[in-house]
Amino acid sequence: MKKQLSFISGLALAISTGATLMAPAASAGESTVQEAECNTWVSNSAPWRGYAKCTAMLPVVERFQVKLICVTPHGTTFTVYGPGKGNGQTSSAKCSDNPNVGISKVGVYVYRI
Repeated sequence: MKKQLSFISGLALAISTGATLMAPAASAGESTVQEAECNTWVSNSAPWRGYAKCTAMLPVVERFQVKLICVTPHGTTFTVYGPGKGNGQTSSAKCSDNPNVGISKVGVYVYRI
């Protein structure tokens, strides 16, 4: 009875180990998520503009836009987006023609099409 039990335990261990060892690896077609590398900056005079340039994006399917959080002299905030651009291009946006409207924050919105 002990031999039969150890044989069954060994067989179960071999099957489970074999199943683990034979599990398929990720295929070449599957990719890991890679984040875009983006730089942002603002103009140094009014009317204030924000800029973003991104690289290391997937060609054709990934695009980005500069995202500005703008602030009025009264403290009201609003969001402005620049046009969608591709890898290595620069997206820019302006909060307002009013020189008293400033930029609180510059960011990037990356998306897939």
